Amino acid sequence: MDVSPSELTLLKWFLITGVLVIGYFIFNRTRTFAKGANGKKLSFNKKRVPYAAEISLDKNQKFNPSTIGMTVTNTGMNDIDLNSPVIIFKRWFSKRKFRVLKVEHAEIYPLLLEPGKAYELDISLDQFYETVPELQLACRMSIEMKDRNGKRFKSQTIRLKLF
Repeated sequence: MDVSPSELTLLKWFLITGVLVIGYFIFNRTRTFAKGANGKKLSFNKKRVPYAAEISLDKNQKFNPSTIGMTVTNTGMNDIDLNSPVIIFKRWFSKRKFRVLKVEHAEIYPLLLEPGKAYELDISLDQFYETVPELQLACRMSIEMKDRNGKRFKSQTIRLKLF
């Protein structure tokens, strides 16, 4: 029996995909049996939790932005009470943290967010650069907030400068 090289590679790919599919089902079954009847199955759906918040950051320019837009969304099923945000400037191995106490001369924190609601805040970076000039060297920035129970919610780190 003579087999061409293209048929041989096609047979190899069928064999590899078959082994991967069978391995997935075996892995999923063993996790279910290990965890019991109501064990977690392997899924890629996002799970809704009672208390969850998502913080996203938007910048007005790709590099050297002057304002950052922060949006906090309650993705949970219950109301969440958030303390004031902490802005973290990062450069290599050093960090500087600043807590936002007032917004336009008004104390609004702790902030109560209902499920599905969002809160937006524009943060001017110039005020930080004027008070602490070494912050102009910071290349990354993130924001974290804590709720009243101490659970911490972090945003993704955004890049302010190339280096």
